[in-house]
Parts: sequence; C-alpha cells; structure tokens
Amino acid sequence: MKQKLLYAVAITFGAIFLITGCRKRDAVAADNLVIFETAAQGITATESSIIVRVTLSRPTDRDIPVTINLAEQGVIYGTDYTTTPAATAGNLTVTIPSGNNETAFTVTKSSGVLFDGDEKIVFDLFSSGAPVFIGLTRQFTLNFAELVATNAGLTVNGGGVLFPNKVFIDLSANRQTAVNRNSWDLGFYTGTDDFRVILNSSSAMMAKQIAKNDLTQVTDADTTGFSTQVAFNQFAPVAASLPYIDYPNGDLTRTAIAAVSATDADNKVYIVNRGTGPGSPAPARGWKKIRVLRNASGGYTLQYADIAATTFQQINIAKDEAYFFKYISFDNGAVNVEPEKKKWDLAWTYFSNVTNFGTGEVPYLFQDIIIQNRNVQVVRVMTATRAFADFGEADLTGLTFSSLQATIGSDWRSGGGPTTQPAVRADRYYIIKDGDNNYYKVRFTALTQNGERGYPAFESVLVKKG
Repeated sequence: MKQKLLYAVAITFGAIFLITGCRKRDAVAADNLVIFETAAQGITATESSIIVRVTLSRPTDRDIPVTINLAEQGVIYGTDYTTTPAATAGNLTVTIPSGNNETAFTVTKSSGVLFDGDEKIVFDLFSSGAPVFIGLTRQFTLNFAELVATNAGLTVNGGGVLFPNKVFIDLSANRQTAVNRNSWDLGFYTGTDDFRVILNSSSAMMAKQIAKNDLTQVTDADTTGFSTQVAFNQFAPVAASLPYIDYPNGDLTRTAIAAVSATDADNKVYIVNRGTGPGSPAPARGWKKIRVLRNASGGYTLQYADIAATTFQQINIAKDEAYFFKYISFDNGAVNVEPEKKKWDLAWTYFSNVTNFGTGEVPYLFQDIIIQNRNVQVVRVMTATRAFADFGEADLTGLTFSSLQATIGSDWRSGGGPTTQPAVRADRYYIIKDGDNNYYKVRFTALTQNGERGYPAFESVLVKKG
C-alpha cells in the first residue's frame, strides 16, 4: 500500500512538473522584431519630404539603436536629397526610445532638383540593438515618383487599446497618417456648394443649438440639463440625443450644426460637448459655446468661448479645394488633420456611431471602425461568391458601390460586446474605388498585434488601375 502511495505521489509530481514546464515554454514571448512600416512608398512631385517609420513588435525597457544602409539608384546624397537624422558613409542611425514601439526619419528632396521618375533609394535594416531582431520587412524602397501600389499590407498605427489615434490610409501610396484624435474639434467643409461644419466624431462630441445668437449673452443657465442630454451614455443610450451628433453615414445635411447661413442673424449659438479623450476612465474634454458665420472672403468665421465667459475668441477659416475639410482646435487654432482629398481613402478610428437595440437608433460609441473618404466608393464581396485570390477586373461588372461614409464600419469584424471577443470576419472582403478610379480589393487580416487592440492589419491588391 505504501509503495502504491509513493508511486502515485511520484506520478502526480511528474505531471505537475510537465504541466509547469509546458506553461513556462508557452509563456516565452515571441521575438521582438524591428521592421519598416511599409515595403515601398513614392514621393510625389508636389511633396518636398516624406517620413519613413521604423517599428517594433512591442515596446522595450531600453533605447534601441537601429542602423540603416542606403543604396542609391539615380540620386546622390547631399545633391538630390538629405535625411534627418543625417546619413554618414551610406548609412544612418535612428533610435527607438524606451517604452515606445516606433521611430522615424525624414527624407527631403533638395530644392530645385528635377527628377525623371525612375530614381529610388533602397533602405536596408542592417543592425539593431539587443534584444531586438530584424524582421521580414527589412527593406524599404522610396521611389521619386508617385506610387500606385499593386500589392501591399499595413499594420494600422491606432496607438493601442485606448485608441488614441485616427489613422488615414492611402491605398495607392501604401501610406498611413496617424493623428491624435483629440487634436481637433471642428471641421469646416471646403466645397463651393455649401457651408457646413462637422464635429470630431472620434472624440464623442455633441452639439445643441440654443435660441440665442450672441455668445456674450449665453450663461450656465442656458445649459441646464445638457450634461445628460448632450452626451453619450453607453449604458443607457437614448434616441433623444441623436440630433446632437453628426449622423454617421457622412450626409452633410444631417450634421448637429445646421448649414451656415449668409444671413448672420440666422446663425445661432451652439453648446458643444467636446466629448472625451483616450483613457481608462476616459477624461472629459469640457464644454464650449460657439457661433459660426460666413465671412467676406468666402470662408468661415468661428466665434468660441467657455460657457461662462463674457468675451470670446474668433478665428477665420478659408476654403481650400485641395481638401474636403479644414480643421480647428479650440486649444490650438488651425490644425492639420486629414491629408489632401486625393491622398487618403480609408480611415480607422474610434467613432460616434448609432446602433439599434430594438427600439430605434441611438448614439453609440464604436471601436475599430473603418470609414471612407468622400470621393471613395466601397462594396462588400463574400468569399462564397468569389474567393479573394480569384477576384479580378472582370468581376467588377455588376457591383453596386456605396458612397456612405461608414459602408465598411464595423462589418469587417465580429463580436466586441460585453460577452463576445472581437475577431476579423474571414468570409468577406471589400472592393475600394478610390478618387483616381483605381480599384483595390482589401481584406482585413488581424484585429490585434501581440494580442493588443488598436493595431489592426489589412492586405490590399490592385484590381484595375485608373
């Protein structure tokens, strides 16, 4: 009996050891890799410089130096271009700071130099500081001409689980532009056909008109009840708040702020809830009172102040046909947000959306939303109809495209509610027609990076060049 007991103990101990050993091996983190954000980009004739990003799989607890070799084809350093930081003897060194997962360097064309369009530089990751290894995308080719990418993929730099960035994506240029989603408040439409103002839909903003048209006459008393009515409530959303957001399909006739009238007296004051910023809990961004007028130069005049202020600030916003919107921050005035209208197609963002829990639409904040530019059209294709790899130019016939801003929206992923984990839907992909009539097929390949949300990935393939 004693021998049997000892044998059982030995077997149990051995099992525990094996289980523990397996868990230790499973817990070993994957290699931390340094790569270029993309494999190729082009610098257009109208651009004087371009930013090239180098990323890590995950941040480290130390600075990571990275040495990059340069191989020139048809260009000479110092004559045709320079870099920041400067290159020496055919290589440059950048440092990814401790706690960060990326760094960047800038390539700047020399003033007055003309390019034929066949010049390029191949940047090669030569070495990296321990404990980081060089990953698969170790080379980046910069073409001195506009690039129409034929097959590309990106990991979107959303900034992590708090979704601090809104990221604009240009499929043809294989380029992304990440902007802190709290860096602006209002967007002013630049089209010649209308005067419209949009809210920052990535920061849960709302706005409500009041029956006054003089900011100096607005006080706290004019905002009674607004803290619950003009605000998102994820736990108990109400349809009564719906008029105070910009409707998510992008229809400019359904914005919280009415069209700006040519008659000043018709332009009322709005109380604006600036929403929240990234954080857990998300910090409130405060409230403003605003009034928007047309000005003599054909643009806008924005008046704004704190609710209780007896004076206000004023700023003029000119229309610019290169963009769809020009942006203003209450803190910093005019700011750059979205790229020029021909230089982005899709955007990944935290988003002021609507949903229906069975009693009608209510405002509801969504993560991992994909929206499209105003000159872009999208249609979904199910893999049961045509596999991604098999879709070709002939398959474009008969498709019905949509110009609605949130055509993709959250359709590319499943789950994400209180009881389900989100995941990429592998049974669908999207055909994107960009502003230059290029057609791309796009499928999403990841929702997370190293298990962290805020870094989705996709693949795009050119179907037909415009």
